[in-house]
Amino acid sequence: MSEALSVPVVQLLKAGVLYQSDIPAVWEQIIAHQTAIGDYLRVMGLDVVVDLAEGYAYARQLDPEARDDGVTVPRLVTRRSLSFPVSLMLVLLRARLAESDATSGDTRLLLSHDELVDMVRGFQPTRTNEARLVDQIDTHIKRLCELKMLRQTKQAGLYEVRRHIKALVDAQALNDFNDLLSTYRDAKTPKDDE
Repeated sequence: MSEALSVPVVQLLKAGVLYQSDIPAVWEQIIAHQTAIGDYLRVMGLDVVVDLAEGYAYARQLDPEARDDGVTVPRLVTRRSLSFPVSLMLVLLRARLAESDATSGDTRLLLSHDELVDMVRGFQPTRTNEARLVDQIDTHIKRLCELKMLRQTKQAGLYEVRRHIKALVDAQALNDFNDLLSTYRDAKTPKDDE
């Protein structure tokens, strides 16, 4: 592997998701050598995904059917199963990002800790111990930060929703979730006696 590929490939494998704003010099190398990086990663059963508009790149596992030679390569990128509350937060964050994109010119979506808690609170069972509920939501927020879907800003209590969430939760998943929510709301709404 040439010197020009070493740094961007290692950064992609190490970082998981690499944002243009985080390491501009490496981002430029990824853009300049995207095809060569893709060819190199393909040998390991990976593909490079670059979203120029959103300014991020990541390596993802190729489907075994995507390989031309028919060889099944063992998984290098670990699949992570998510709990229901973390999955719920992902979809809610994706919906908020879509709403923000439609109504605001700002490319960053910043949410306070209280906004994150309020966003999820309506989907949690009613509890008498509010502190315990907030602690559980804090655990989910921490998990989303570990997964790099959220990033805590330098300003205390403020989180940035990372743009690559759009690659994880696509428009179809968002529509399916909205349909499920409508069904849930209809089931919770008391019907008037006719």
